[in-house]
Amino acid sequence: MQPAAAPLLANKRIAIVGAGPAGLTLARLLQMKGGTVKVFELDASATARDQGGELDLHEDSGQVAIRKAGLMDRFIQVSRPEAQVSRVYDKHGAVHMDIGIADEKVTRPEIERRALRDLFLSSLAPDTVLWGRLLSSVERMPGSRFVLRFADGSTAEADLLFGADGTWSKVRPLVTPIKPQYSGVTFIESRLSAPDTRFPDISRVVGAGTIMITSDDRAMMAQRNGSDHIRVYVILRVSESWTRSSGIDFSNAAQARAALLQPFSDWAPQMTDMLRHSDDTFIPRPLYNVPVEQSWRSQPDVALLGDAAHVMPPFTGKGANYAMLDAVELAENLTSGRYSDVAAAIRAYDLNMLKRMRESVAETMESQEVMISPQAPKGILELFQRRIRRALEQRGQASAG
Repeated sequence: MQPAAAPLLANKRIAIVGAGPAGLTLARLLQMKGGTVKVFELDASATARDQGGELDLHEDSGQVAIRKAGLMDRFIQVSRPEAQVSRVYDKHGAVHMDIGIADEKVTRPEIERRALRDLFLSSLAPDTVLWGRLLSSVERMPGSRFVLRFADGSTAEADLLFGADGTWSKVRPLVTPIKPQYSGVTFIESRLSAPDTRFPDISRVVGAGTIMITSDDRAMMAQRNGSDHIRVYVILRVSESWTRSSGIDFSNAAQARAALLQPFSDWAPQMTDMLRHSDDTFIPRPLYNVPVEQSWRSQPDVALLGDAAHVMPPFTGKGANYAMLDAVELAENLTSGRYSDVAAAIRAYDLNMLKRMRESVAETMESQEVMISPQAPKGILELFQRRIRRALEQRGQASAG
């Protein structure tokens, strides 16, 4: 039975653009309070594409969202606590950092993105998510309503609009004119299938979690994704246009592999074997970030979450975690009864989210400068130790609160 709608949600048609961690978390939390919610997602279906690498959900953010959504028991069943281990090598194969589960002090179990999406999808009312809806434009109409127009010619109307539609959000211009900027770093993603049987030596080096090999202002990274494959990333400091100007045909596996191995020609072979033997798929991914300071025009009926609000490189693991925390805070503001109207609830959300993200974006860009530098891996151990101390402090503050 549908619960009675929280007062601020009563008679409101809520449109959430984007069925990533932020959008689905928000949809679940608002439906739990009786909200009438539709999620519009550009993917053709829940299984239309690979969702990317695993996420580590942090105690103070991602796990808070899971708990608020009433999904913790199921999360425990599908997550991998054994994967919260990290190791950093230099190009010669020397270990410079080895963070085990006992060293972490706070939990951050890994979960596959598809498993996380499925977890939330299964908790939503039927037909909440409308697939294959690529948003083309948003028009504000008289009477405080929005018309959403999609690439397939369909339209939808909404009273409240929440943009969780990623880096190049079509909702974002309603709130700020500032666009994300190139971070200076590009990832090229590949994968290593069936590593345990095909390449046991590589499998042992990667272990159960994530490793990074970094020297000479470039890096490689590998992340265990369950038992069937390892995600492999080449990380380069190149221009934003490099994907096009490099002359590399990324659909030609032999050419792409040879070109990507070239910058690592003086690295120890065991450190580059994961690229040498990876599957024949290479996907370049330039990384973007919002400025630390953003100009923001808080709207009475629009809010941004996740990458739409604060995209940043994945060097602290906070992107998806803070996206889910955004959803928690926005939902609580809209349903707790603390605010007299929707505009006040969104304004308070904006202020707190932007304060949190100023600190987080600055921390992330600092981490990028340390991890991908001519001096790397020098400084990375200290960086991780500071991060662990900060997480413990935040946990203590939350307990005291």
